[in-house]
Amino acid sequence: MLNTNSTTRFGGRAAMTTSRRSALAFLTVAIAFGIDLPAFSATKVTKPAPLLQPIQTEPGQWGVAVSNAGLASASRLKPVEIELWSEPNQITSVSSGYTEVVKKPDGFNGKAMVRGPNSSLFTVEDEWRQDGSVVRLSRSVKVSGSATEGFMSGFQFDFTGPRAWTDAEWFAPGMIYGGFEHLTKTAIGGQAHYQPGNYTVRIREDRLPAPLFLAHFSDRSSIAILNPSPKGGTTAAEGNDVQAVAMMNSAFQFGAIGAQERGGKLSVGYWFPGSEGQVTYAGNTYPGGQLHAWRRRYHPVQDGWAQQYAVRFRIGSGDSFPDTMASVWRWAWQALQPAVERHDVTTVRRVLIDMLAANVIEKEGWSGIPLFINAATHDLKTADRRALMGFCGKNLEAVNYLLQEAALEPGPRSVDLRRKAEAIAASFVRLKMSPPQGEGFNLDDGTPVSVRERKDGMMYLRSFGDDLKMLLDAYVREKALGREHPAWLAWCREFADWLLPQQQQSGGFPRSWKAASAEIGSASANASFNAVPLLVRMHRITGEQPYLTAAVRAADFCWTNGQSRGRFVGGTIDNPDVLDKEAATISLEAYLALYEATRDRKWLACARGAANYAETWIYLWNVPMPVDDTALNLHWKTGASTVGVQLIASGHSLVDQYMSFDADDFAKLYKYTGDVHYYEVSRLLLHSTKSMLALPGRTYDLGGPGWQQEHWSLAPRRGRGLHRGWLPWVSTSHLNGIFGLMNLDADLFGKLSRAEDQP
Repeated sequence: MLNTNSTTRFGGRAAMTTSRRSALAFLTVAIAFGIDLPAFSATKVTKPAPLLQPIQTEPGQWGVAVSNAGLASASRLKPVEIELWSEPNQITSVSSGYTEVVKKPDGFNGKAMVRGPNSSLFTVEDEWRQDGSVVRLSRSVKVSGSATEGFMSGFQFDFTGPRAWTDAEWFAPGMIYGGFEHLTKTAIGGQAHYQPGNYTVRIREDRLPAPLFLAHFSDRSSIAILNPSPKGGTTAAEGNDVQAVAMMNSAFQFGAIGAQERGGKLSVGYWFPGSEGQVTYAGNTYPGGQLHAWRRRYHPVQDGWAQQYAVRFRIGSGDSFPDTMASVWRWAWQALQPAVERHDVTTVRRVLIDMLAANVIEKEGWSGIPLFINAATHDLKTADRRALMGFCGKNLEAVNYLLQEAALEPGPRSVDLRRKAEAIAASFVRLKMSPPQGEGFNLDDGTPVSVRERKDGMMYLRSFGDDLKMLLDAYVREKALGREHPAWLAWCREFADWLLPQQQQSGGFPRSWKAASAEIGSASANASFNAVPLLVRMHRITGEQPYLTAAVRAADFCWTNGQSRGRFVGGTIDNPDVLDKEAATISLEAYLALYEATRDRKWLACARGAANYAETWIYLWNVPMPVDDTALNLHWKTGASTVGVQLIASGHSLVDQYMSFDADDFAKLYKYTGDVHYYEVSRLLLHSTKSMLALPGRTYDLGGPGWQQEHWSLAPRRGRGLHRGWLPWVSTSHLNGIFGLMNLDADLFGKLSRAEDQP
C-alpha cells in the first residue's frame, strides 16, 4: 500500500518498486470490479470506511478512486477533463491523468498539463482531501497562451462496473426525487429523451436551491456532490437567453452539476462554467418551455485566465432514500449557512393587512378580493374580477387574517377590517356547496366561477380544502370572542358532508369535479391531503367521528402511495400530479393536525418526512442578478438576497415565496421534536421570504407597501417573472406564517421575530 505517514511524490521522474506497482495494480482491479478492500482488526472484521486514494493507470499517469463504498465506490482514470468550443458550434474534449501526485496524510495533490488550441496550455492542480465520509476537491486551472476558442473544465466519478441511470435513485433539490416517476416526460431528468447508454442530466447551479446532486443505490450506499461556495455571476445577455445559444464570457461564475449514463458507465460530476443539457428550459414561457437542447457556456482561452472552484463528495451508507436525501440536504445547509435577512415582522403584518383591505371590492351586495392585480401599476381596471377560494384566490383565508388583525386593537381601522371580512364571508356562503356551484363568484354580478373555468372547467379539492379550513378557524376564534356565525359552520358542513361519500376505497378523494356538478373531473387521489386539515377541524368542532376517520384514511393513503418514498405530488392545480413543494407543505399541515388530534406519533414521523422534503425547495444561497442589467429591466432587484425563495414545481424554474405560509408549522415541529433545525427553517421562512415585499421606505417599483410580485426566475430569464401580477395568496401566505406563530407560542414568536440564533 502507499505510504500514508509521509509526503511522497510520484511521477515520471520517480521509479516505483515492484511491490508498490503490484499493490496499486490490485487496487485498480479492485476498484474496477467493485471489490471492497479488507480491513483487519485484532478482535473483529468491520466494514472499512470509504478510502480516497490516487491510482496509477499507466507509467506517469494517475487517477483517483474512492473504494470501500459499496455500489457508490467510484474512480476516474483521467480526472482532468477540458471541453473546447469554437464557432459555429465545434466541440472537442481532451482529458488527462495526473502526471504528478503528492501524497498527504489526509489525501493527495495532483497536477496535469493539457495542451489546448493555438499552442495554449492548461495547467490543472487538484487538491484532494478526505475528512471521514466527505471527500473534498479544490481545483485550479491556469491558462497560458490565447486562442479564439472557449473552454470548460470538469471532473466526473465513474461508478464501479456497468451501471444504468435506472439503477439509482436521484435527488436534485426542487427538480428530481427518485427517477422518472412524476416528472413531465420532457423535463430535466424526464423519460422522453432517455436512451440506454446515452443520457445526460447536467443542471445549472442557479436552477438549484442548493448546488447539490445525489445518487442513491440499492445497497443503500450513496454519493452526493455539493458546491459549498457558489458564486452564480452572469451577464444580462446570458441571463435573458431563451434560445439556448452557446456563449463565452469570463463573467460566467456558475457551474453545473449532474450525472450521465454513457458507454456502459454511470458517472456523477461537476463542470465549470455551467453548460446545461441534454434538456434545458427556455425560461420565457411555462408550460411548454422545456427544450431538448444544450445551453453551452464557456470561459475564454485567454493568457493568464484562471478558474478556481471546489466541490465536496459525501459518501453515505445504510439509509433509505428519503433519509439520505434529508441528511445530505442538512449537510448542504451547514455548508452554505443561509443568511437570514431580518425584517420588522409587525410592520410586515400591518402593511399586508392594509393592502388586502384596500383591495376589497364591494359592489351590489357582493364583496371580495380580485384574483389578479398588476403589482407595479395597481390598476384595478385590468384586474381579474373573480373572487375565489383557495389556491390563488384565498379570499376566506384573507377573512381569517382581517378578523385576527381587527381583534388586536380597537379603533376605526379594526371596525373597517371586520366589516369587510364579514361582508366577504357573507358573499361566499351564498354559494351552494352540495354540489358546489363554483370556487367563487364574479365581483360584478355574483355569477359562480372557478379558477380553471377558462382552461378545463373544473373545480378542485385544493380550492375548497384551503379556504374552508380557514373559515372554520375564524368561526372558532370569533365564538371564543362571543361572536356567533352559525352560517359559516353550516356552510362548511354542507361541503364536508357532500365530500365524505366520495371517499374512494383506497382512502383517497377525487382531485376535481366539473363545475356546479358532482361529476368527477379527475379521479386522481394524489391530492387527497387537501381534505385532511378541513376534516380534522370539522371533527374538532363537532365531535363527530366520521370526519376524523375519513381524515385518517386519506392521510394513510397519501403516505403509503408514494410519500413514504419521498414522492410528494399533486399540490399545484395548474401542474397536475407532478412533484411540487405544495404537496409537501399541505401534507405537513395535515399530519400535524392529525398528530394534535390523536397524539399518535406516527403522524409526527410523517410530518417530519413531509417537512424534510418541503424544505429542499428553499434557496440556501444568494443568486446575484446580472452584473450589467438594470433595475428597470429586473423584477427581482439587484442587492435583494434570494435566500429563502423557493422553486414551485418540477418541470420549470419559477420561484415564489409561498412557504412563508409554513413558518408556523416548522416551529411546531421544533416544539414537538426538539430538533433545532426546524427552528432555523421557521426563522428563515419568517424573515428571508420578505426580500421583495414592498415595505415603507423600500417599495421598489411596486404599487406601495404590501405589494409583491407573484413569481420570478433565478435561472434564465434571471430576475424576471412571466408577469408583474399580485394574487391574494401572495399576501395571505406571509400572514399565515406570522399569525400562526403568534397563536402558537408568544415567547417563541418573540424569539423568531427577533431572528435569534437559538430558541
